[in-house]
Amino acid sequence: MVVAAADVPLQSSSGGTAVSSSGSSMVRPAFPIAPHEFFRRVPAPPRETTTKKAPPAPALAEEGGDELRLSDLEHVCDLGEGACGVVTKVRHRRTGAVFALKMAHYGGPDDEEAEALRLCAGSPHVVRCHAVLSGTCADGGGEAPAYVLELMDAGTLAGVLGRRGGRGFPEHALAEVAARCLQGLEHAHSRGVAHLDMRPDNLLANSGGDVKIGDFSVSRILYDGERRRRRVSVAAGSPMYLSPERFEPDARAGPRGAAAADVWGLGVTVLELFLGRCPFLGPGGVKLPFEKLRQAICDAEPPSAPESAAASPELRGFLAACLQKDPRRRATVTQLLAHPFVARRSVDESRRALRELIVETL
Repeated sequence: MVVAAADVPLQSSSGGTAVSSSGSSMVRPAFPIAPHEFFRRVPAPPRETTTKKAPPAPALAEEGGDELRLSDLEHVCDLGEGACGVVTKVRHRRTGAVFALKMAHYGGPDDEEAEALRLCAGSPHVVRCHAVLSGTCADGGGEAPAYVLELMDAGTLAGVLGRRGGRGFPEHALAEVAARCLQGLEHAHSRGVAHLDMRPDNLLANSGGDVKIGDFSVSRILYDGERRRRRVSVAAGSPMYLSPERFEPDARAGPRGAAAADVWGLGVTVLELFLGRCPFLGPGGVKLPFEKLRQAICDAEPPSAPESAAASPELRGFLAACLQKDPRRRATVTQLLAHPFVARRSVDESRRALRELIVETL
């Protein structure tokens, strides 16, 4: 499944109308937003009333060669709803192929998510987008994009973690998750895309043991058409996974800073998967008020594995490299791929451990 993230400006007031990076007005939820608030059961499939010609859809085109329409997709079941859209499992009526269909809650003239998915195509560590169609907003409003996505049958790593009853991932499996995520980020960054919402809810798994980066709802394109660097807004995302610099008013960054923000989010994610809970939740797993969360991320020491935890020096070093509060001192994706926690893992053993961990939760 693919679960969307909140594309909202940093604020602690009640919900209202916000302005996106493209300048359009959109209704957004208010902070703080905990991971469980981004995923709930959907009572009914999303409405669809209009379709238009889709961009090229390689897998579907090969199967039939005809233009894909929303009416070609049969609803199978509801997968979930996020702040940016509704996700359902669908089946192609003629071929029987199954996909995840994400119907956005809102649309706009500049669909940065679709462009990010197009740029990131071709990586085995990024969820594949087969087509972008035109449909009705999931909430019944105006026109909005509908994404026909690769279906990952084991759901999100947040779901896998939850089904383990709060038991964290063993290090062998965790090293493989880190490696897959880093390879996916390396590909995205090389294509000029920053994800900006790295968290367990946006890492998707399948029963074959694959883990892929999904949900590019708040991603940003880092270069313009002339390959000139852009300074993009990095204020949107899930608060518990934001790096300290993203809490600044109207936080913006160039390609290097945006990539560093992804590294911080990965670090928090790896620590959460190890501990079994997000390090920025309060006692009893209660979400912190927005201001206390900001203080915990910006003013306190970076999170780390407790001294009592059975964490290897390699894992502790990897987390410390990711979770430097100063983005200029934070390790790069290239450096992390060479870190002993990833580079010196037993690849076969790590892959087997991750696959077995995923399968046992199904």
